[in-house]
Amino acid sequence: MVKPVVDPLLPLADQILRAVAADGGIRMVAVETTVSTRYACRRHGLSYLTTTLLGRAMSGGLLLASSMKTHRARVSLRIQCQGPLRGLTVDAGRDGGVRGYVAAPDLELELAPGGRFDLTRAVGRGHLQVTRDEGLGDPLQSTVELVSGSIGDDLASYLFHSEQTPSAVFVGERITRKGIRCSGGVLVQVLPKAANEPALVDLLERECAAVEGFSRQLEAHQGNMAALLQSLFGVLDPQLLAAPQPVRFHCRCTASRCRAALQLLGVQELKEMIDQDGGAEMTCHFCGEAYRFCVADLQEIIHGLTASAVKPR
Repeated sequence: MVKPVVDPLLPLADQILRAVAADGGIRMVAVETTVSTRYACRRHGLSYLTTTLLGRAMSGGLLLASSMKTHRARVSLRIQCQGPLRGLTVDAGRDGGVRGYVAAPDLELELAPGGRFDLTRAVGRGHLQVTRDEGLGDPLQSTVELVSGSIGDDLASYLFHSEQTPSAVFVGERITRKGIRCSGGVLVQVLPKAANEPALVDLLERECAAVEGFSRQLEAHQGNMAALLQSLFGVLDPQLLAAPQPVRFHCRCTASRCRAALQLLGVQELKEMIDQDGGAEMTCHFCGEAYRFCVADLQEIIHGLTASAVKPR
């Protein structure tokens, strides 16, 4: 199978941009994930099809996380599906960090009519589970049925059912044989204070329906999300709220976290690892990083567990 290459013509760093429009009645967010998607493609050995799906999901996760209150807040997207993709998971933070993986990274299907990726067939029927964690209490979790498997429609359906807020989500990319040209997304939604204004809701619906060739426009305004919003929704007069925030593929896995996970296994299972495997290896699903623990490492963990067990209270 031919896999997408990393284009040597790197764009500017990924970014996310927040804005308001229509005199503050509409919220807009634009995100570029080109570099992050390229990195995920390389780390996971993704096919063209799964690069598209994961790139869209990472863009969507960042768009949802952008509205959260605390800097450490995170959004988790999990697609559980019956199609050959088998599933997809993304973890995105308000801080601009994002990571993710797919269950079948090398999946490739024949193109749909028009030369498009057949995302609906790849995903099939299933559910989208969204977990929001502000880091201040119990996470909030919602699950909706998948609408199309194209990610954008599914996220818009989630926003409508979970927040009852008129919203539109655009996600897209351009991938050629030379590499991943661009990846990103845009979220537009009527703010709660204006949700009962029919004229504003109708205006947003008309403007969203008029958007054509989102991926093409994304590529045309690569590295300039402000210009993208102006191109798509200039009639709504978008006003930037702040400078663009950097976005990056970032995994929070560490050797110390893996070590802590091994400690939970207990002395007996660790001894079996030494006898049967001569060590242990743990691989992070999100980034593919492998952490290896030799016999001496496991013996050190066992010693620590044993010492804690006999320590006088």
